[in-house]
Amino acid sequence: MVLYYKNKHTYNHNFETVTLAYFNRYPNPYSTHVKSTDTIEIFIDKNGNLHQLKLIKKSGRLPQFIKPFLGKITTSWIIEKTIVNPITKELITFNCNIDHKKIIKVEEINFYKFNFNQNKTNSFVFVKFSSGFTNNFSFGLNIKDKIENWSKNKFSDNLAKSRKGLQIVMDSVNELLLKSKT
Repeated sequence: MVLYYKNKHTYNHNFETVTLAYFNRYPNPYSTHVKSTDTIEIFIDKNGNLHQLKLIKKSGRLPQFIKPFLGKITTSWIIEKTIVNPITKELITFNCNIDHKKIIKVEEINFYKFNFNQNKTNSFVFVKFSSGFTNNFSFGLNIKDKIENWSKNKFSDNLAKSRKGLQIVMDSVNELLLKSKT
């Protein structure tokens, strides 16, 4: 079974604030699991869209039920692709782990779109959770479904923390902008 997750959220900030905060979201008090970020590539295409490719190292622990099969894995590498369209005021991100895909592959797409009528930015997240476990590997246990369900539940819990961290950065951005105007 492959699991899907979707969610939407509205930020009471303009697109520029949300975008600037997104690119500067680490570190924040809710992201202590992020150990490092490295920008691999950044460029502006012929249409004026900003493209960025990042490598992110995160720490974390697997659930107890998986440890007998895999041992102790404490880090994971994430590739993040981001595209910003400054004309339509859209930010699109794609995140995916590049290791431990046999255990779980998490593919996350985020859309941030400015609502010109409300002067707010809406976000939509879509996530796919797929485990590479087979019934033969799991010795009759339904490890595949269990790890996908655990990952989906963990993601849902972490999304709230991620939004709180982004909000802290957005508030800092607004504070800096207000100071620069005086």
